Amino acid sequence: RASQPGFMQEMDLAEEDMSIAVRGCRRSVAGSVAYWILVVCSAGIVFILDSWFHIFSTWLLLKQARLGEAECIHVSSGGKFVSLEVVSTVPFDGALEDAFNPQYSEKYAEQCVDDPGELRMFTFRHYRFAYLPTSAQFVPVSRWKDPEWTLGVATGVSGLSERLHKQRMSIFGQCMIDIREKTYLRLMWEEVLNPFYIFQLASIIIWSFEDYYYYACAIFLISAISIASTLISTKRTMRKIREMSAYTCDVRVLRAGRWSEVASSDLVPGDIFDLADAKFAALPCDAVLLEGDCVVNESMLTGESVPESKSPLEHSSKVLQDIDMAAHTLKPSMSRHILFAGTHIVRVRKANSIYGKQTANCSGATAMVLRTGFCTTKGTLVRSILFPRPTKFRFYRDAFRFIGVLAGIAVIGFTVNSINLHRIGVSDGAIAKKALDLITVVVPPALPACMSIGMAFAAQRLRKEGIFCISPSRINVASKVAVMCFDKTGTLTETGLDLLGVRIASQSTGQFVDMQSTIGQVTRSIAVSEAGEMVDTACIPSLAVVNALATCHSLRLVNGAPVGDPLEVKMLEFTGWQIEENDGVNTQAVLDAGSCYADNSPLASPTPDMFPTVVRPPPILKLSQSTDSVFASSDLNTCGNSSQGCLEEIGIVKCFEFSPSLCRASVVAKRLHGSCVEVYVKGAPEVLRGLCNSVTVPTDFDKVLDEYTQHGYRVIALAGKTLQQSWRDAATLDRANVECGLSFMGFLVFENRLKPATQPVLEELREAQIRLIMCTGDNPLTAVSVARECSLVAPGVQVFVSRLSGAGDILAKDYELNAHAPLAAVNWVHYAGLGVVLDPVLLKPRAVDSSDAAAVELAAELARSGRYCVAITGNVFGYLSQYTQ
Repeated sequence: RASQPGFMQEMDLAEEDMSIAVRGCRRSVAGSVAYWILVVCSAGIVFILDSWFHIFSTWLLLKQARLGEAECIHVSSGGKFVSLEVVSTVPFDGALEDAFNPQYSEKYAEQCVDDPGELRMFTFRHYRFAYLPTSAQFVPVSRWKDPEWTLGVATGVSGLSERLHKQRMSIFGQCMIDIREKTYLRLMWEEVLNPFYIFQLASIIIWSFEDYYYYACAIFLISAISIASTLISTKRTMRKIREMSAYTCDVRVLRAGRWSEVASSDLVPGDIFDLADAKFAALPCDAVLLEGDCVVNESMLTGESVPESKSPLEHSSKVLQDIDMAAHTLKPSMSRHILFAGTHIVRVRKANSIYGKQTANCSGATAMVLRTGFCTTKGTLVRSILFPRPTKFRFYRDAFRFIGVLAGIAVIGFTVNSINLHRIGVSDGAIAKKALDLITVVVPPALPACMSIGMAFAAQRLRKEGIFCISPSRINVASKVAVMCFDKTGTLTETGLDLLGVRIASQSTGQFVDMQSTIGQVTRSIAVSEAGEMVDTACIPSLAVVNALATCHSLRLVNGAPVGDPLEVKMLEFTGWQIEENDGVNTQAVLDAGSCYADNSPLASPTPDMFPTVVRPPPILKLSQSTDSVFASSDLNTCGNSSQGCLEEIGIVKCFEFSPSLCRASVVAKRLHGSCVEVYVKGAPEVLRGLCNSVTVPTDFDKVLDEYTQHGYRVIALAGKTLQQSWRDAATLDRANVECGLSFMGFLVFENRLKPATQPVLEELREAQIRLIMCTGDNPLTAVSVARECSLVAPGVQVFVSRLSGAGDILAKDYELNAHAPLAAVNWVHYAGLGVVLDPVLLKPRAVDSSDAAAVELAAELARSGRYCVAITGNVFGYLSQYTQ
């Protein structure tokens, strides 16, 4: 938005959570002369004041100019000076629409503008802004998007031309996160000009005139040590951050139809580069995966230790159309195709490639550059470290108030002392020295030095623990932490899970069977019906729990071992099945080639090499000879002959990875000799219950679920269905059509143990009077059980879990009449099912049945002691956030 067209412009920087005003300026010769005259005449006082408030330099050294003609840009926020940035010009060999998005250039299409020939740009906090002549405004380069991407089209099969590469290099600069280190002289200059140190310097001068040489030297020595320690600590941390951020490597890139090796700093958005022939330890840019698939370690960005699987863009994908180039966080549906800068590639799997094809059979793994430098997600992270958001810390406000009060007392003492000394005939020089000496006594000059030394020592202790701070003054903020939020799995509990067993739901009885703790027990009941269909304990034709366990995952092989979600790894290990991956498989090409055959044609039948991933049952001979195996050959032979049996190779046709918003994952699979396509879904029990046919849900569903969750076990539900269509047709189904009309199959029960350090750490935080909160995606009863086990919920404290019921009806009928109607839609029930609930508005305990003496007594005790807390589920939290204030 513009306030003074042509001269001044206002912009919102969402990532920085700030609004800035930029004003075009030129340097004034006459103003510069006047400014330096004032500096000399004031003995440098004007210069010092200007370094604090930026008043004289703004109005004397600079004069207003149009943005398109400005030599520098004055940046302010909230009316306060932020920085002064130099405008540079870079050569640009292209049209206006090549440098700016269509929404910028098309709006002014009626204006005839020649090719600019050059671009006027300035950089603020590593944001690059380019001047758009047609609108007389600067626009952020981070929002640039190739016009072809808005149509969902990636860079052509020949890559970028040299001319396009040169144009985009002019716009974005080098693909590097290069931080300029401040010199020791500049750091010292900025530190010395701090108001506290200026006051110290003045105090030392006054004490020297008063012959307090020893005291003056002591304060000078303390101040010098304080400044030196701060400078060394800041410089060392800045160097460490620069070393961690700056990264270059050699990359194989496709330009003008030829593959060549270039430095990663030469990459620009739209470049196609090869991942399979990667010579880099970390990705140098943000990129979208076009061909092949890979596994990456994103712990540097997310802190998650589990590697993430990345899949290539599909033909129908709208990622390139919908992606916000300036956003540093993306939806999970987008991020599964995006490779982020700074992350480490664990494994790459090739596929048939169309880029730079030199032979008929060319395979590779290719990606297209989306963002470079500080526009990347890593760049955003580094920028947030260099320029942290301002915090309103009451400590600093109170410190300045304290200094202000002391200064007021000093001024009063200065006035009274001056009058008394003048009355007794003391000379004016002596009066000035005595009065100024009184100010230095009232306002302690050693205070800032002591604080600086303390913060320097604190920064040094943090650095020994691997924690770096480039702004030592912010260490004080750590002492004001009042709330700590913890994830459960992998933080409070161990990362790994142990599969306790499977509770299969039998469709013949309508109830769960007993726990089956070995895969041998799961497979023993598998048989082939008279109709030639596979059945097991679940009694669902053509579906088997063991097949669900073996296929419903998104694991990848790295050095021969499955890598992915620890839960899925344990699930696969429980079955004893093995994953095999086929390089160079292009599923879309296989589907296109097979579509010309009839479904009953032998050529239309799938073979293992048609699927990117195949799971195989363990060899019977090997298992029967193993003394440690949970299998027996008799268990595996009950399926009959291998052509009709169930324990055969299964190809994974399509995989829908776990979605946090949907709380489930699914897979479309095909037994190589099976008569139908199988769909298996796993996820949160409450979610899968709503996706299953009600007649398939066992009558003791709630009882069994509560039994395990109240004891801290993690429960995952399994469901499935068959599709009476070809596997090629099934591969084109979307997620909504796959995950519906399911038959419930059973529960997977996992045990998750606490980390040894959990309880001591929580106890230490509790002693520091820090409030502790657990955030988890698990069942709320499981969360309550773990919270009790680790003493996050103290013994004797009762927990009430939220339940949402009748929200729509209450809002429709009573919302306008009753301001508390949204709250009335939330029920708060005791986690163990005791007859006590919370009032939905007042959150006070009350008995469900007033005739229940025990419940009435418990409610009264809880109301009197206040020893109760709440567990809020995600849907209730979202509902309350939307409908209440």
